[in-house]
Amino acid sequence: MNQEGVEWFLYHEKLFDRIMDNYEFKNLKGLRVLVVDDDPFNQKLASYILSMWQVSVETAANGKVALEMLSGQNYDVVLMDLMMPELDGYETTCTLRSLNDPYFRNLPIFAFSTTPDAERVLEYGMNGLVSKSPINKAELHQMISPYLKQEDLVNFS
Repeated sequence: MNQEGVEWFLYHEKLFDRIMDNYEFKNLKGLRVLVVDDDPFNQKLASYILSMWQVSVETAANGKVALEMLSGQNYDVVLMDLMMPELDGYETTCTLRSLNDPYFRNLPIFAFSTTPDAERVLEYGMNGLVSKSPINKAELHQMISPYLKQEDLVNFS
């Protein structure tokens, strides 16, 4: 990331912090999310937002890397970019859904894109879509929070 990109990110990070202070978001500690995106900036921004809710986040740069990571880890949710080199989000999702394993057939996968085609996203077996231009934090939180397992709920009182 060049200096201009860093400055832009830092400015928006401060702005984001001020905005987040005005909202009450449920803590999602215990939720494991894999962010699959070939753009390092999008990976960092999504990771930053998710970490604000204490979500455990890992990233993959393309579908091929995501398949490798998913074979060895259990994630609760996947945010999947659609257009990536080597293996795009559509083909990655099709590959996962075709595996003879209930975990992969039921894994919540959300398209994470700037211009998603809602019908195509559903045809390929994704659970829905989250816009990343810009990321709507309330929408993202609402989409992923149902996948927090009961055993991960913590009483903070």
